[in-house]
Amino acid sequence: MASRDARAIAREFQRLHKLSDDLDRRMASMMLSGQVAEIDGDRVRLEILPEDSRTGKPFLSPWVQVQEAAGQTGTHFPVKKGDPMRLMSPNGELGPQSLAVRDGYTADAANPTDKKQTEMILANDGPIRLRGAKIILEGEVHLGGEGGEKVHRIGDVDSDGDTASTGASRVFAL
Repeated sequence: MASRDARAIAREFQRLHKLSDDLDRRMASMMLSGQVAEIDGDRVRLEILPEDSRTGKPFLSPWVQVQEAAGQTGTHFPVKKGDPMRLMSPNGELGPQSLAVRDGYTADAANPTDKKQTEMILANDGPIRLRGAKIILEGEVHLGGEGGEKVHRIGDVDSDGDTASTGASRVFAL
């Protein structure tokens, strides 16, 4: 084999090695776990890695949109600093096309209910619990405005009492 052919084969192996390294890096960056570090409207920055011991700075994602349902059935569930999230980057490159997706429960962000198969819960500081045909509101309950509670019927939801707003739980029967 000629020296020229050996160099051509070596260059091809180097090119394939570089391509393989790039694909490995992209695959490793497609889904990264982190916590919300900064919030700006509908965009967040996630802390992907802890602080660098040399610089004292954390590794932050670029500003990315938080995943929500859009359109006629749109949703908005706010996030808070420290919430666990995943940074999804379909092409493996972190950038504006990346998306912050809510992550599962962790030791620092545990499941807000102990009734895992019998209760649906929406928690944003204070929870709204749905158990069978009951809606349970915890914390201050304001029906009808700031000046006090007005007990009224909303569709098929009816209040179970006539007390003013308190810090106690209120149960509404469907």
